[in-house]
Amino acid sequence: MKRALNEFLTALMLLTRVPVGRWCVHSEEAVAASVAFFPVVGALVGLVAVAALAVGSLAFPAKIAVLLCMLASVLLTGGIHEDGLADSADGLLGGTTPARRLEIMKDSRLGSFGALALWFALSAKWILLCELLDGGLFLACRAVFIAHFLGRAAAVGMLHLQPHVGNDPGRARPFCERLPRPRLVAALLPPSAACLLLFPLNAVPILAWVSLLVFVAAGFFQRRIGGITGDCLGATVQITELAVLTVAYSRA
Repeated sequence: MKRALNEFLTALMLLTRVPVGRWCVHSEEAVAASVAFFPVVGALVGLVAVAALAVGSLAFPAKIAVLLCMLASVLLTGGIHEDGLADSADGLLGGTTPARRLEIMKDSRLGSFGALALWFALSAKWILLCELLDGGLFLACRAVFIAHFLGRAAAVGMLHLQPHVGNDPGRARPFCERLPRPRLVAALLPPSAACLLLFPLNAVPILAWVSLLVFVAAGFFQRRIGGITGDCLGATVQITELAVLTVAYSRA
């Protein structure tokens, strides 16, 4: 139990700004094992976003409530996944060789492709959430929660499919070891079960699209840079969230 708690707190420290570092026993083993708790952290982020959406919708118009929902998740995570999306777009689309793409991805400056990717992703998320909220607060809250839950589960799947690449160890390197199959199943089962529970009629298309997206993205990362970096994981989370919201809206 103590070991599992340490792994959970490590995952919370890696994926959010929650100050739990003082209670973690840091080691490469704990960081690697913390991957199994990524979906759980996603669920917690989803709950915070849902709370912001529900409270915001009581006091503000729908468009403002959606902005508050998005802001809550960004503040909680520090925008780590949005940053990964931007860096991935800059490097993967802007570089001409794998080495150059990795070099661009490590550059902290925001380029044209990154700015465009962020604009489209955040705009699409805002539009989809506004439309979902028009269909009812319960529908929007379910979609937000599952999007965050499955987004981190998709990152776990990506870590299982592709190796870490690049000379810079980076933040992602320690947890890029593959999880043992039982722990992988244990990590992916709760978000899948939650999807079946909250979207009983649409769970199959949601899970199918998420799975397809992860495999396609894994192949794309492999072709462009030979594997993944932490930025690729952030991009995976963001794209998965958009995919879940899109399917939830299209089948509402």
